[in-house]
Amino acid sequence: MHVEMPDPSQVHTIPELISALRALRADRSYADLDKAANPGNRPKEGLPSSTLSDLLNKGRASRETLEVFLRACAVPREQWRAWQGARERALTADAPGAAGLIRVTQADPRLLGVHAAIDAPGATGDLPAYILRDTDTTPRGVRDLLAKAADQGGMVLLVGESSVGKSRCAYEAIRAALPHWWLLHPADAGQVRQAAEQTTRRLVVWLDELQRYLGGSAGLSAATVRILLQSGVVLVATIWPERYTAYTAMPGPGQPDLYAAERQLLDLADVVHLQGSFSAAERERAEAVATSGDQRIALALRSGDYGLTQIIAAAPQLVGRWRGANPYAAAVLNAAIDATRLGVVSPLSPDLLRAAAPGYCDVRQRAAAPPDWFETALAYATGTLNGAAAALAPVAGSTTMGQINGYQVADYLQQHAGQHRHLVEVPCTCWQALVDHLTDPGDQTRVGHAAQHRLLYQHARDLYRHAIRSGSGQATGLLAMLLVGQGRTADAVALWRARADAGEGAARTTLTSLLDEQNRAERELARRQADADTGDRAAAVRMAGLLVAQGRPQDVPALWRTQVDVGRFATARSPERLGGEVTADDLGEMLMTALEIKSPYTRRHSERISRLAVMIGEGMGMRPDALEAVRLAGLFHDIGKLAVPGTVLHKDEALTQEEYALIQSHTSCGVSIVAGLAELFNDLLEPAARILLTEAALEGILHHHERFDGRGYPRGLAGREIPESARVVSVADVFDAVVTGRAYRPARSIEAALEIMSQESGASFDPEMVEAFLTVADSRYDQLESFFSARPARDERKKPM
Repeated sequence: MHVEMPDPSQVHTIPELISALRALRADRSYADLDKAANPGNRPKEGLPSSTLSDLLNKGRASRETLEVFLRACAVPREQWRAWQGARERALTADAPGAAGLIRVTQADPRLLGVHAAIDAPGATGDLPAYILRDTDTTPRGVRDLLAKAADQGGMVLLVGESSVGKSRCAYEAIRAALPHWWLLHPADAGQVRQAAEQTTRRLVVWLDELQRYLGGSAGLSAATVRILLQSGVVLVATIWPERYTAYTAMPGPGQPDLYAAERQLLDLADVVHLQGSFSAAERERAEAVATSGDQRIALALRSGDYGLTQIIAAAPQLVGRWRGANPYAAAVLNAAIDATRLGVVSPLSPDLLRAAAPGYCDVRQRAAAPPDWFETALAYATGTLNGAAAALAPVAGSTTMGQINGYQVADYLQQHAGQHRHLVEVPCTCWQALVDHLTDPGDQTRVGHAAQHRLLYQHARDLYRHAIRSGSGQATGLLAMLLVGQGRTADAVALWRARADAGEGAARTTLTSLLDEQNRAERELARRQADADTGDRAAAVRMAGLLVAQGRPQDVPALWRTQVDVGRFATARSPERLGGEVTADDLGEMLMTALEIKSPYTRRHSERISRLAVMIGEGMGMRPDALEAVRLAGLFHDIGKLAVPGTVLHKDEALTQEEYALIQSHTSCGVSIVAGLAELFNDLLEPAARILLTEAALEGILHHHERFDGRGYPRGLAGREIPESARVVSVADVFDAVVTGRAYRPARSIEAALEIMSQESGASFDPEMVEAFLTVADSRYDQLESFFSARPARDERKKPM
C-alpha cells in the first residue's frame, strides 16, 4: 500500500511533529518498527515501546532516536536532514524566557560582529562565500565541539587576532549545527545573568569580543556560566590572543592574581585557536570558490601582504588609509588611536578629535590648514574602504537611530597602529582634549591613570576630579594617592573625609588608617625633637623623614636649614667636611624613615633590594654612576607605597581590580615623592645626588614592574624598551619577595627562588640580568644568605609588591 510521505518543511511545533511522525508510522505496529529498526536483533539498536511512546505521543526524541525511527519507516537517507530540521523547529517552537531572542537562521551576521567585506566588480551579497576552515571539519574543531555542546551544554571560545575570521567562523558553525535554536546577543553581562535566571532551552548565547563582558564586580562570572551550561545552553565567544593570554597566564612570582575570576570562567570553555593565515587545504578551498565566480575571494587571493580573511575585511586598506593620510587626516586618526590606547572605550566625539588634532601637526601644517580641514579629514577617516570597514567608524547611541554619537577606530587598525605608537609621546593637545571632552567616568579614570603613569600629574588630577563628580569611587582612591605623593596629604584627607561623611564605610576605614599613620608620625616627631635641637645630623635626617610620613614634606627644607644653623654637621660621605648639603644618603634615610612608619617590612625589603641590585650591577660590570643609580632605584623602588592606603597595602585577601590599580600607582607616586623632595631641597641638594635622581634612578622606580615580555606595568614596555635600572631592580625585587614570602604565600628557599628566576628568564625578566644574578649568587652565596638570615614575622610580610 502506498503511503503519502508528510512534508517535514511544514513542521514547526510539537503537535505538528507528532502528527507527521504518526503519518510516517502508518499502520506499522510497535513490534514491526522495532524489528525494522534492528533486523540483526542487536542489543540497544532497536526501538523499545517506551521510546516509541515518547516519540509518537510526546514528540520526545534525540537525534539518534529519530534517525533509527526514520530508518524503520524506510525514509530515504537524503531526507533525514529535513526531518532533523523539523525536530529542531518543533523543540524550539516556544522561545525561552529571555527577551530579545531570534532564531539563529534569522541573525544578521553584521550585527553579530562579522566584518563587512571588501567590494569587487561583480560581487553580490553582503558577504563573500564562506571558506571552510580546517577547524570546521576536524575532531574537536568548532563544529564538532558545538555538536557536543548541543547535547549537554557547553562553551566554545575562538581565539584569534582581529580580522582573522573568528566571528564568521563561529556564525557559520552555529548556522550549520544549531540553525533552529534561539540566539541571544547580550548587551552586557547583566543580560547574560538574566538569561541564567530564566528557563533556557535550546539557546545560544553569542559573546563576540568576550573581554567586553568580563572584569569588575559587574562582569560575567564562572558561576553564571555554570548555571547556563547545566541548563544545556551553548555559549559561543571570541577573543584576541593577547587578552586570552593575559587572563589565563598564572601571575608571576610575588604578583597578585588579578585575573583569577576570568581564568576560572575561561577554564569552562573548549578553546579553538584560529590562525590568521590559511593552511594549504584552506587556500585550495578558497581557490576553488574563486574559480566558481566569487570575485571578492579572487581579489583577496591576489594579495600576498595580508591573510585572506584580513584582505576580505579590508585590513590592507585600513593600514593604507592610515599611512597615506595627509597631515590633517593623519592627525585625526592618530588622535583617535592614541585616545583608544590610553583607555577610552566610549565613542570619540567630533569635538574631542578636533581639539586633539593640532598637536599632531607641525607649526607650518597648522598655519596652512584650510578652513574645512577637520571636515575633510573626518570624511577621509570615515570613508568606507572597498565597501567594507572604515578606519574611523561612526557609532550611534544605544537608543537613537540615524544619529552619530561618536567614532571608533577599526579593530584591526587599532591593533596594528597601536603597536607602532605605543612608545610615541601623546601631544598635549590630545591630553587636554581628553580632559575637556570625555564624559564617561570609566574613560576618565582609565585615561587619568594613563596620564599618571606618564607623570602628567595635572592631567591626571583633572581627569580624576571629573570622574569623581560623575560618581567614580575608584577615581577617589587614585586622586588621593596622587595628592599624597605630591605632599598634599591634607587635600587627600579632605577627599576621604567627604566620602566618609557621605556614608561610605570603605572611605571611613581608609580615612582612619591615614589619620593613624599621621598621628604615629607626629608622636615620634615630638619624641625626637630634643635630639634634633642639639644639631645631631642623624636626628635631623630622621625628623625630616617623619615630616614626610606626616604628609608635610614642604616643611623639611626649613627644618634642615634650622638644624644647620644650630650645629654645622658633617655630610654623610665626607665627615671631615662641615656643611649643610643634602646627600643621596641623607635623602635615602629620610624616605626610609617615612616608609618605616608606614610599613617596617617594606623598609627592610627596600634596603635588601638596594643591596641585591648592586650585586647584580657589579656582576654585569656596570659603571660607577650607573651602579649608584641602580642602588638608589632599588632603595626607592617602593617609596610610592607611602601613598597607598594602609587598608590596601596590608590586605591579606586577593586584591580587587580597583585596589590593584592603586597598587600599580605606587610606581608613579614613588617618582613624584623622590623628585618632589629633591626639588624642595633645590640648592641644598648635593650636585651628584641631583644628577643621579633626574634620570636612571627615577626610571628604575617608575618601570620596575615592567616585564620583559611586555605584560607588565605601568607602560607595557618590553625587552630593551625597559630602562636598564628597572630591569635590574625587577630581578632583585621578585627574588626578595619569593625568599621572604608574603601573607598569602610562604617563603621559599634561596635555591627554589633561583630556580623560579631561571624559569621566568625571558618572560618576567631580562635574561642578561638573570644570568648575572645567578653567577653572582653562586660566587657570593654566603653574602646572599646573610641578607635573609633574620626574616620578619609573618604579620609583617604584607601583600603588595
